[in-house]
Order: sequence, then structure tokens, then C-alpha cells
Amino acid sequence: MIFDLSMLHGNRREMTELFLQNQGYRCKSGGVIVEYSQWDKKVLKVKYDGKVIKIFGNQDVHFYRGLHIFLQEYKNRCNQPFEIKERCYFSETGLMLDCSRNGTISIDMLKEFIRLCAACGMNQLYLYMEDVYEIPEDPHFGAYRSRYSFEELRELDQYGNKIGVELIPAIQTLAHLHTYLRWPKTKYLQDTEDILLAESEDTEKFVRLMISHASRPFSTKKIHVGMDEADLLGLGKYLKIHGYKERYEIMTKHLDMVHKICKEKGLEVMMWSDMFFRLKSPTGDYYDLPEDTEFNLPQPIPKDLTLVYWDYYQHEKSVYDKNIRLHEKLTDNLRFAGGGWTWNGIAPNYRKACATLKEGLASCRSQGVDKAFCTFWFDNGTETPVRTAIYSAIYFAQLCYHEEVEKEVFDKWLIQMTGYEQKAYELLDAFDSPTGVLYENRNADNPSKYILYQDVLAGLFDGQIAKLNLDTYYETLYEQLKNLSKKGTSMDEVFLYYQVLAGVLSKKAMLGVNLRRAYQIEDKEKLLELKEQITTCASEIQKLKEERKKIWFTECRPFGFEVLDIRIGGIWIRLNSAVQRIESYLEGAVDKLEELEEPMILYDKDTADENHSLCMSNFWQNIVSAGNIAGI
Repeated sequence: MIFDLSMLHGNRREMTELFLQNQGYRCKSGGVIVEYSQWDKKVLKVKYDGKVIKIFGNQDVHFYRGLHIFLQEYKNRCNQPFEIKERCYFSETGLMLDCSRNGTISIDMLKEFIRLCAACGMNQLYLYMEDVYEIPEDPHFGAYRSRYSFEELRELDQYGNKIGVELIPAIQTLAHLHTYLRWPKTKYLQDTEDILLAESEDTEKFVRLMISHASRPFSTKKIHVGMDEADLLGLGKYLKIHGYKERYEIMTKHLDMVHKICKEKGLEVMMWSDMFFRLKSPTGDYYDLPEDTEFNLPQPIPKDLTLVYWDYYQHEKSVYDKNIRLHEKLTDNLRFAGGGWTWNGIAPNYRKACATLKEGLASCRSQGVDKAFCTFWFDNGTETPVRTAIYSAIYFAQLCYHEEVEKEVFDKWLIQMTGYEQKAYELLDAFDSPTGVLYENRNADNPSKYILYQDVLAGLFDGQIAKLNLDTYYETLYEQLKNLSKKGTSMDEVFLYYQVLAGVLSKKAMLGVNLRRAYQIEDKEKLLELKEQITTCASEIQKLKEERKKIWFTECRPFGFEVLDIRIGGIWIRLNSAVQRIESYLEGAVDKLEELEEPMILYDKDTADENHSLCMSNFWQNIVSAGNIAGI
């Protein structure tokens, strides 16, 4: 199909040609004419009469979404005229990409997500950067972390401007700064190892530097200053200096300082809202306050401050409704952040993402919150490939234009943007959804992570999985992934990696359980057989590491991969050590294997639901050993 772009000009023409060429179309005079008209209606309309495509919207990204809708529909309608309308429920929508959990996302990958935002009709991309941007005055800030330069961030900002996507810096000005505060020179800034020292002139100078350098490359006046999960605020060095103070007072004073700096620079401030709730809750939780709660702050929140209500967990709209109404007691400026669940461990948790996003955005629509974004965290090392975020990103975008996500339409978007349909992505979700998890994986169980990393001789989770045939489960998953045909897109490597992972898990899942059982009945023939299985499994680990490495260096910058190199390499080392230990026992060099004398126990038990036999554990250091692998 040939497109005539003569009615488009400047950046719109340039970017439209890029989109069309990327999907195999040509652009020259004499083809189907593409037109765009701006209107003030909260409706996106695509109209095709057989010769001209007319797209109507009130934002630049509406044009690009309309273009992609046309491409989807044209294939199915055999050049027949058609008209499609969508309601624009939100004025500001977007994604937040975590660039700070070892995986500092590459510039090319970020540009791919900018294009994804525009194609799906989202007008914002937040870059979450704890210490991965430049502060020239401080070479330790972001050292060995693949930090972004001013020029790189400016390049991304300009790229977003071309296509109608506003790039917004999201930083931390209170907590979540442990990767920077690890340096000895920062002791004077620390309240705790993760939290800045409040009411300190040095801290104020440092915060000023962060805000200045994080905002400077961007044309937007918006900035997200973080300030979430500071649970130990005022309980470290601050306590020694000032004595105990009501932490609401500490929090509001620090916020006032951050807000003043931002206003001096003409910035519009937004922050996570959870600390206002946690400090009020008797449990320290974010979501358990009753609706009749009164906050009674020592001083009011600045009127121009936007609070961001983040919630990735609730499966009932009524809970979101209640929490939005509580937020409205604090501010008139509110936006919502849902979660794409790329942080569950090794694999994405799509079923929980879809369930929680659907209820969260339904609540936003009914409660009148018209600004929302979807977060993509990569907790504990960016073990999940970045491109797995595309599925939840498209699902979120659909909910910004529709109350329900229809499978047929969702498949069109997935195939158009990645080559693969929903059924293929469900195989990735299946890694953490065997028998034993709750409906919609409400508990966010992640057996694929702890099965992969736990020790074959001292498996902390063997008691948890002992009654499940997870080797068979992952063998079936391996075959399903193996039977997928390649689509010639960047997702091919991702699905290949997960195929290899499923193969590894099928071999490793029950090894520890079977070793203990054979050892306890002194079945040395079985132990010899299992030793050979361990050797085979170890050989597959090398392939797994190579496949993950390929993906890393197409999605992220180099620093940070050393963490996955060490973790995956550690599996191989421990498997080989297990072989040596078993050989020592079988040859009579040792008379017992103390590791296998230890009885299997449950790592975590759900006392409320006996059918929930699995559990969640998302920190590598809590999986690989019961010993002290971090800290004193």
C-alpha cells in the first residue's frame, strides 16, 4: 500500500513516514492521502472513504494512534470505507520506565518506547532515574551505573517533542538513594543508608543539584520528585541529632524545601502520596486507612503540588474508589499510577497487571481522575527483559480509550507492534502461574525465580514445591514456546530466552526434592542418576546466560549486567559443586551429606487458603542461601 503524505508537514510528516516504513509501507504522491484535523472534542475519529484517511483528535498522539487503527482495520475491510470513533477518557496518559534497577535502558530502546507511546495514543513518558543522570559537580553520582549525559536526555526530549510525547524526569529527593549513598563520601547526607538527612543545609544543597540537573535537559516544566517509601525517616542519624519528632512534621518540612526549590526553577511538582498514608496508618501500610480518616497535617500541602496515588495490587474497584476519595481530602491535584508488573522476578505477571489496571482505571473514570500512567519497575536487578513491558503498556493504553479490552482488538495491537498475539504472551505469564497460585496470581507468586536461583543441595523452597510436579509443568511450557514460529521482530529473542528458561526449570525444579528423597532411603543408584541430571542442567545454564546477555545489550547499557552475570553464573557454580559433593558421598570420601540431612520445610504458608501452596520471594539474596549473603 502506498501513502501520500503531502497534506502533512514538518515533524508529523517525518514521523509518519518512519512509522509507515517500519511496517513495510511506501510513501509517495498518488497513494492514499493522509489528513489530520485538530478539534476540541474528547473523541478520536478515523474516517476512510477509499481514497483519503481523515484523522480527528485533540492531541498530536491521537493522530498516530488513529494512523495505527487505520492500518489494523484496512487489512480486515478489503479497502471498504469505514469510520471508527474512540472516547478519550484521559487528558494525560503515559508510561514510567524504571532506568535505575541496574538496567539503565539504552537510548535506542527509550526511543522505541517513545514511538510506542505515540502509536498507542499516550502523550507522556516518565524516566525514573534515581542516580543515573549527570551531576557534573559530583563524579560519584551515577558512577559505574551507565548514567545518562545531559546531551542524551536532551536528544530524547527532542525526539519526544517530534511526536507529541512529553518526557518527564522522575527522581528521588528523600529515599530510594542507596546506590548513591553507598559511597563513603556521602555519610554526611545520610539519615539511614537509603534516606537523606532532613533539615540539613548539606541535604538542601544536594537536593538543589539533583533537581537542577535532572530537569535541565527537558523542555517540560513537570518533575516527579519521588519521596515514597521513606519508612525509617527521622529514625537514623536524624534521631541522634534532633531527638524524636513527629514524622509528619519532618516530612512536610522536607517537602516544603523541595517544593520551594522547584518553584524557584519554575517547575510543576508531583510526588508519590504513600508517606502521607503510611505515617497515619497504625500498620505503616498505604491502603488500609478507613474512609473517615482525617489527616490533620502540621501544615497544608502546597496547592499546586500533584499527588500521585500509586496502586498495583487491588483487584476490586471499590478499594481504588475509597483511596481516591481519601486522596481528595489532601489535594485537588491528583493523578493515578497503575502497574505493568515487570518486577515479579524472572517473568512478567500479566494476569495481575491486567486485573489491577482494569479496576484502577475504571475507578479513575468514575471518580473523575483524568491523568494516569502505568509504571514498569525492574526491581532487584532488571531480570525481566524490558520489552516484556510492551504487552501491559498496550493493555493500559486500550483502557485509556475503552472501558473493556476486547481480545480481538488487543490481538491486532500486539501483532502490529510486536508480531506476536496474546496467546503467545500468555506463555510468559505462565512461568509464575502453575497450580498452587491464587486466582489472577493475587499474591504475585514467582516460582520461576526461586526455582532458578535456589541451591540444589540447600533449597529453601523445596518444601514449598515438594508436592507439585513442576518439572512436568515447565517441560510442557518449554514445548509450547518451542512451537512458536518466529515473527522477524525484536521479540523473537525474548521468546527464545524464555524457551531456554523453561527448559532449565524443567530440569532443575524437582532436583533438590528428588535428591533428598533418594538420599533418605540410601538409593545410591538414584543419586547417581540425579548427579547426571545436574550435570545436564548445568550445561543448559551457560546457554541461558548467553541468551539473557544478547537481550541485555540490545535493551540496556553495559553497567548492571555484571549482576545477572554473577547470579546466573552462580547457578552453574553451585550445580557443579553439588556434583562434586554427591561424588564424594558415592565414592565413600564422606559418610553423609549434611545438606540433605536437613528436613524440607515451608518457606511461607498461607493459613487462610490451603489451596495456595506456592509463595512470593523476589529478592535474590533471600533465595540463594539461608546464610548471610549481604550485610554484617
